[in-house]
Amino acid sequence: MNLREYQAKKIFADSGIPIPPGNVARTPEEVEQITSQLNTPVVLKPQLGVKKRGKLGVIKFANNPSEAATAAAELFNIIVKEEPIKIILVEAKVEIKQELYLAVTIDYSKRCPVLIISKRGGVDIEELAEKDPHQLLKLSINILEGITEKDIILIKKFAGDEIARFASVLYAIFRKYDAELVEINPVVITTENKIIAVDAVLNINDDSLFRHAEIAKLRKEFQDTDHIAEEARANNWTYIDLPGDIAILSSGAGLTMTILDLINFSGGSPANFIDTAQIDEDGIYQAFNLLVKAKSAKTMLINIFAGLNRCDSLAKGIQRYLKDFPVDIPIVIRMVGNKEKEGHEILRGIGIKPFSKLEEAVEKVVEISK
Repeated sequence: MNLREYQAKKIFADSGIPIPPGNVARTPEEVEQITSQLNTPVVLKPQLGVKKRGKLGVIKFANNPSEAATAAAELFNIIVKEEPIKIILVEAKVEIKQELYLAVTIDYSKRCPVLIISKRGGVDIEELAEKDPHQLLKLSINILEGITEKDIILIKKFAGDEIARFASVLYAIFRKYDAELVEINPVVITTENKIIAVDAVLNINDDSLFRHAEIAKLRKEFQDTDHIAEEARANNWTYIDLPGDIAILSSGAGLTMTILDLINFSGGSPANFIDTAQIDEDGIYQAFNLLVKAKSAKTMLINIFAGLNRCDSLAKGIQRYLKDFPVDIPIVIRMVGNKEKEGHEILRGIGIKPFSKLEEAVEKVVEISK
């Protein structure tokens, strides 16, 4: 679950990290009122699930309440990557002297949390790591020990005492909320030498939400921004929207990631994917329905690796769905596993040539998409 910026900032502020004064608004009139109360130039930040809002041109600045209301009226009429702007965070504009980057995330290769600090903030941190790694401090954290005194000494030497305090607080938030990512980009040093978090990211592992009822409730504030993801989540599936033109239905996170890589290596571009658990005939019928209504795509790749479930049952679910709702784009299906021969026969009966090798199915779907 990825919290919106204003939700993450409240948690940061409650934990002792300074943030700019401000409030959220849902109408231009509320934006105008908040700007008037702040009595200072403001920044209007739409609360969206997408990243890089600045590059998308939806972060606006205003010098007075009238300008803020006008800018807000425009923003509330914008849809960004199929997500309408419904909430705007109005904050006092901060005069910036220096920007830094601070995050705690998971290093899956080392199987531990990692603390990342950069003396350059407000940038693409992955790109910075490649081009100028000396600007970064990365510390692997022993989850049984947390941030040690030795770590604090290194952080203070690299970025100063206050950033060391921020790092300790962020790590505490990371552990308390079972986070996958806690990030401030940027942390700013103002012209008055105050250190403030002007952005906030808090992504929480969905499987831990049963321990955080107060966080799970926050989803209701923005859940209608992505009906497909909500519907997938209700079935314990994962739905991710991507910018390409090949829709994907598969099961198992590792296998789904492999498919995405194979498509990219073959010159294709995924439009989205639904990652399901073990499903039956009704399950694949529902998954098909969800993928079809998610967004338009040039073609669709279905990957079935049947273990506890059965290829013939899943093929019947596909057959039933296509009879009820004929799909007007090409469908490529790779099907292997339990009752594979019977499943292939059913698919051939409805005019779909099944594949057994994943690489061949990927090559075919990429060819069709081009």
